This record gives sequence, structure tokens and C-alpha cells, in this order.
Amino acid sequence: MKVAIVDDLPADREKLQKDVDRWMKENRRESLTAPVLFENGEALLEYVRSTRGRFDIIFLDIYMAGMTGMDTARHLRAKGVDSCLIFTTETPEFAVESYDVNSSWYLLKPYSYEKLARALERCSASISEDQEMILVPGKSGEETLILHDIVYTEYERRHVQVHMKDGSCRPLAMRQADLADALLPYPFFCDCMKGVLVNLEAVDHLEKDRFLLKNGQPIPISRLKYPAVKEQYTDFSFSSLRRENL
Repeated sequence: MKVAIVDDLPADREKLQKDVDRWMKENRRESLTAPVLFENGEALLEYVRSTRGRFDIIFLDIYMAGMTGMDTARHLRAKGVDSCLIFTTETPEFAVESYDVNSSWYLLKPYSYEKLARALERCSASISEDQEMILVPGKSGEETLILHDIVYTEYERRHVQVHMKDGSCRPLAMRQADLADALLPYPFFCDCMKGVLVNLEAVDHLEKDRFLLKNGQPIPISRLKYPAVKEQYTDFSFSSLRRENL
């Protein structure tokens, strides 16, 4: 699950970030990526456009310099972005209008932590990890790529080859760096060597110089990256085991 916070006031961005981090820890969600902060709607839209990534929850301040939060929401919906939208504002003036963009919650500043928690609980309950996806270039425009269906990716001949759990391979005409920007914010993707990203969910165990996948395939690990890769895999395995025992 990825969270974006869009607010042109640094103090409000930081407060919301701290409250979201607190909620994640209290709900045993420490393994999630930290909220991504944006100072205006234009920056958020550019991020979504350039990385083809998506956010599960987006906090939008309504009154901002330049594009308003409501206008930002309309642009997101027009592009097919289905993230949970939570508006933050000092006035209930746009509460009714927020339904036009299918918002999930409307927080009035200054909001209490309890109200924020209820908003996050509602959105979190509606998000299925199996539906986490990004947009990628396809033969007839943009297509969706389900993240949990990926085993690993490798870059060759100016294409990214995405190997899927069903045994298929999807070639993508995009830069390795762009795909890495979209995948690596998720804690279950690992950059194990140049041009190769692996989904840790598909790993059976870690060896001295490679991953051994659950399908029996070995994935080499760069010697220079091995310490960081080992630490990430250990953290991922610990978090996965803890969730299973909850």
C-alpha cells in the first residue's frame, strides 16, 4: 500500500505524515513504504505520469496555490486513477462536491488523530493487496500490471522482460529506470543486480550469491549489492512471518 500527501503547507504535510506513520505502526504496518510528499497537485500528477506508478491512498488539500485539490482529483479520475481520495481542508464548503470524484473521506482541519484513523481504516479495508498494480505501455496504449503476479524482471535489448507467476513473459518497451522507480517503493521488490528486479514473494530462500525462487530458478545477486539485499530479504521475511502469526 502506498500513500501520497499533497499539501502546499510544509507544517501540514509533516503533521499528516507523522500521523500516518503512527497509524501504520499501531496497526502493525511498519513494512509499508513511507508516505510520499508533494507540495502541489501538479507535482503529484507529474509523478503519476512519469513513473506510471499508483497510490492506494491520496490525501489532497483543497486550497493550494495553483491547481486546487478538487481539480487535481478530477484530473486523476479522468486518467483512470482509482486511488482512495481523502480531502483535507479548513472548510466544509466542498464536502458535497467531493462526492463527484468518489472521495472516501473529508477531513476538516484541525482534525483529530481519531478521525484520521477512521479514514485510514475505511480506505485500508477497501484495498486488496492482490489488486496493487501499475500502468505500463502496451500494444494499444497503457495496460495494467498486477504487482503480486510478477516473479522477476530483466532488461535486455531495450525492453524489460517481465516474468509472471503463470510462466508467461511480458516484454515492455520502457526504460529499466522507469520500471524500477515504479516497483522499488514496494517493500517486496528488490534490486539484486543491474537490470534485474525480483519479487521477494517468489523467493524460496537466499544463498551466498543468489536467490533461489520457488519455481527452482536461481537469480544471481551482485556482490556489491549483497549486504543490502540480504538485509532487505531478512526484514521482508520477518515482517511476513509476523503478519502470518497475527
